[in-house]
Amino acid sequence: MCRKLFSLIEVVVGLHQIAGAFYDTSLLMLVRDRCSSNSTTSGSKDQQQEAISRFYMIYFLLLRITPLFFTFFLAKLGDQRSRKITIYVPLLGYLVSRSLLLFVILFHWPLEVMFATALVNGLSGGFTAFWAGVMAFASDTSSQEKRSIRLNRVELTYGVAGMIGSMASGHLFIVFKISQDRGAGLMVTSCVFYTLTLVCSFLGLKSSPKQIPSGCHGYGSLIDQGQQESDNGATPEDQAGNTTWNQSQRSRIPDNQDNPVTQDNPRGDVSVDKAAIALLYAAGVLYDLGVSGGADVLPIFVLKDPLNWNAVWVGYGNATGYAIFITSFLGVVLFSRKLKDTSLIVMGMVSFSTGMLIMAFVEWTFLYFIARAVMIFALIPMATIRSVISKQIKDTSYGKLFAILQILLTLTGVIASTAFLNIYNSTQDWYPSVCFSLSSAISCLGVIPIMMVARRLSSPATFPGY
Repeated sequence: MCRKLFSLIEVVVGLHQIAGAFYDTSLLMLVRDRCSSNSTTSGSKDQQQEAISRFYMIYFLLLRITPLFFTFFLAKLGDQRSRKITIYVPLLGYLVSRSLLLFVILFHWPLEVMFATALVNGLSGGFTAFWAGVMAFASDTSSQEKRSIRLNRVELTYGVAGMIGSMASGHLFIVFKISQDRGAGLMVTSCVFYTLTLVCSFLGLKSSPKQIPSGCHGYGSLIDQGQQESDNGATPEDQAGNTTWNQSQRSRIPDNQDNPVTQDNPRGDVSVDKAAIALLYAAGVLYDLGVSGGADVLPIFVLKDPLNWNAVWVGYGNATGYAIFITSFLGVVLFSRKLKDTSLIVMGMVSFSTGMLIMAFVEWTFLYFIARAVMIFALIPMATIRSVISKQIKDTSYGKLFAILQILLTLTGVIASTAFLNIYNSTQDWYPSVCFSLSSAISCLGVIPIMMVARRLSSPATFPGY
């Protein structure tokens, strides 16, 4: 039983995310302490905020750009040999790079050493390669009928683990000290979890018995391993639930996609609406631009007046962000039977945009959590956009089009982080929440291309390209 448990990819994701939550809190508090060590006057606090935002701008830039040079090579190697390569190689990079934070704390190394950790993490594939490997492994070890539920379950595990780790990190930061160095005990715990994650991925995970031939096209040609997740052990209630899910998913496929389905052509001869896919890309980029920009400013904003949080409240704040994984998953399960995919996307975009608009007027801690509560469906849009794209293309195009989307989102995240942190530095003296207003407006613009996609899908005969 224990061996079967550690062979699940969800365990690897959970352990990795708890370790990451501990690391994020330790890094944020270290950066704040180092930047505030010179002075505590009102004027110097503004300089402190500027120094923190400048550090994170460079750190995020290195962390997000460097994985792009290695991810494609790692993914190709995983296709040819074993999916596990795309998982444990990035995890090894995580362990090595993030262990350096412990040395920075204990030996009082310069804060700039953390830029080297971002480079090491990125050159090993980073989160980009790790998450692609996780999704591919989960797809390989699930049947086609259960694949949507399996992938959503992996993302749910990611969110729950992050929430637990964030809530615990603030308390561990305060009570667990080594040689009176704050954060050292929390980083030791983080390294232990990263080590457990690497061991589980290397020894626990079992590769699919049927690996994809080297001539296949990336992750879009994953072999269906239905026998690995057999329905023999499922209860009648589980089988009924899965049947209902599949029926609800099929009911949302446009009526014009009723071409004969064969084994050689599982999706039929469906023409690709390139304009619809381009609009979906545009919606995803606009929404991610608003989300990434606002999310990168939030950790810095809560450290300054009027909130001025300590480590415990920082952990609680991060936990509310991870709780959105749970509420978004429940939102998809509850509303997918009643709403179309495009309606779900719009609902998620409006949820985030409204919550971020409230965040622009936050002056008290309780209002911060109200704004977070309004964002309960903020993670629905990107996952559903991928779902809509997959319904418009053949299986053999999944890898290529999803890779293009991921590259666009990564570059968008870099641009958003740089632009929003610079804006925050320029406006923190007179209106520090201007970034949240801008984030709300940009993310809401993503509704426009989605409405155009909804029109194309509801009236395919009007658009000859479909």
